[in-house]
Amino acid sequence: MAITTRKGSRKGTLYLYKRVPKRYASVEPRTFVWLSLHTDSPSEAKSKETSTWDQMVSAWEAKLAGDTSDAEQRFHAARDLAEARGFRYLPVEKVAELPFEELRDRFAAISGFKDRDLTSSFCIR
Repeated sequence: MAITTRKGSRKGTLYLYKRVPKRYASVEPRTFVWLSLHTDSPSEAKSKETSTWDQMVSAWEAKLAGDTSDAEQRFHAARDLAEARGFRYLPVEKVAELPFEELRDRFAAISGFKDRDLTSSFCIR
């Protein structure tokens, strides 16, 4: 994997540049992919590298398994929605491991939860 800037990228945004594994050639027409890491910080980019690649591989695996009904579009929509609300996209397993305060903030960003006392909405065991 290579973390690099892309010619013409805004403000030095870093990208993950990697060859597409041959296994996914039937569902991915590109030979190489550029995936924005949405940061200009090398240390933050390094911390996002593995999860970003894993999410891409998961999308390809879904397509190989026959889920070609916009698996990639759903992933991008979820990522864009999280970003629009000020969060980075995380798989559900990672969200479940978040500290209570961050989880509460994510719920608060959802319309319909804004006017509630979220602390009382959670059952902490």
